Amino acid sequence: MMPSRQPLLSTPQLVRSPWLRLGGLLVIAAMLAGCGHKKVANAGAPGVSQDDPNQALSPADQSAAVTPATVPSSPDGGADLRALNHAYIGWIVQTHQRVTSFEQFVSISGIKVPPPPAGKKYVIDHAGFIAIQNQ
Repeated sequence: MMPSRQPLLSTPQLVRSPWLRLGGLLVIAAMLAGCGHKKVANAGAPGVSQDDPNQALSPADQSAAVTPATVPSSPDGGADLRALNHAYIGWIVQTHQRVTSFEQFVSISGIKVPPPPAGKKYVIDHAGFIAIQNQ
């Protein structure tokens, strides 16, 4: 006859195992902690209701919420492109809005940009950055 197999740990020994206790505590801690996401109320944001946080701001509300800046001039004439792109990307992040032309960005954002060098114009290139292009 074959001897009957006994479990490695009996039920009372299994419950007293420190690894099982540690695993149980970790599971309980993870359940109590949640996923870490918190709902943020848009109490001070104009144009956003508490009921619908995904509601988009109108361009008038967005321009009021964003403080217009002045882009410094470069020594070669025109705007400092690094500062201009920094302001443009900051505006996109703040308003969650994309524009189709540089002129649309300037009119909506209210940013003050020095005139481009003679014979050139500002454009938003295919990569999504502001560049200077021949007219």
